[in-house]
Amino acid sequence: MTTVIAFALAAFFSALPWLISRHYAPRFEHCERVALNWSLNGKPDYYASRHMALSLTPTLATVSLLLMAGFLAFPPPAERLSAIAVIPVVGLVFAAIHAAHMHFAARVAVHKD
Repeated sequence: MTTVIAFALAAFFSALPWLISRHYAPRFEHCERVALNWSLNGKPDYYASRHMALSLTPTLATVSLLLMAGFLAFPPPAERLSAIAVIPVVGLVFAAIHAAHMHFAARVAVHKD
């Protein structure tokens, strides 16, 4: 039962970054490149394609959360519930990081002319 709960939580929280990408996708519709990294002075110093920027963090979140759910078979049954509690925290961290990244990338988007 705990495995089903773990995978359900992983699926739910891995959907959040994908929804954030879906929200920001129209803002990058006419962009040639999207900022992926900023230097210490606050200016973007690495750009990638629109598809890469919108899918990198959600893919990492999905893989990480599903691996976390899969590894719940290893702890003793008494510790599985506390291990399950980590999945929402990690999922929310991924969602927050991706939302902040998309917000700042939208502010410095490079549009095609």
